[in-house]
Amino acid sequence: MTLSFRPRVPVFDANVRVGHRHDQPAPFADRSALLAEMDRHGVTRAVVYHAQTEEISPIEGNYLLEAWLADDERLTPQWSIMPTAASLAQIQSLHAEGRVSSVRLHDTWSAGLPFRPWAYDELLGWLSAQRIPAWIPLPELDPDQLVATLQRHPDLVTVLVGAHYAHHLLVRPLLSVLPNAHLELSRYEPIGEVETLCRAFGAWRLVYGSWCPRYAMGPILFYLHQTDLSDKELALVCGGNVQRLLGAG
Repeated sequence: MTLSFRPRVPVFDANVRVGHRHDQPAPFADRSALLAEMDRHGVTRAVVYHAQTEEISPIEGNYLLEAWLADDERLTPQWSIMPTAASLAQIQSLHAEGRVSSVRLHDTWSAGLPFRPWAYDELLGWLSAQRIPAWIPLPELDPDQLVATLQRHPDLVTVLVGAHYAHHLLVRPLLSVLPNAHLELSRYEPIGEVETLCRAFGAWRLVYGSWCPRYAMGPILFYLHQTDLSDKELALVCGGNVQRLLGAG
């Protein structure tokens, strides 16, 4: 028996935060430190967004994300966006340069703007028309608002991020009524549920992400390797699906 672990399929982490928060230093001070952590866990590539986009400003956070990028493509930028003219203009400019493969919706509920069609239709309509997938942090949204608003944009591809085991009763109905939604698994730990979801909806609806450094990079990756998923299914969940999703942008 060995205590070492290496993934047996290629791994593309769909959810990594970089940079310092205003109230918390990051454990990885720079790009090289993050790459070393990825190498330690056998993670080849990662989708990254900047911490400053969460609580300060999507626009400023997107500028800060540039320092983490390089030509080796190990870190794929995920630009954050909110339904304001300035934020949309920034993403449209990046899109015109061919640099947008996905976006992450900024939490506006804490600032008083709910996830309602009258607030988000223009933004979601543009993303859908441009075939840009949207990562949506599930803990920050009212599920009824989420469903009602996304059902107005049935062609929009989404990734529901950060489902907790406390969301257990929500997940299956959400995936049922939102056929273009995918579930990111960084904290989805109900025993046997990954296999059950795979049988019910297909492995192509599930995405490995660590949400590092909010959570450690390794535990959910190790957990997925202990499930009953076949190697083909595991390869989709751990990397193939996010690769496909980013190709839609």
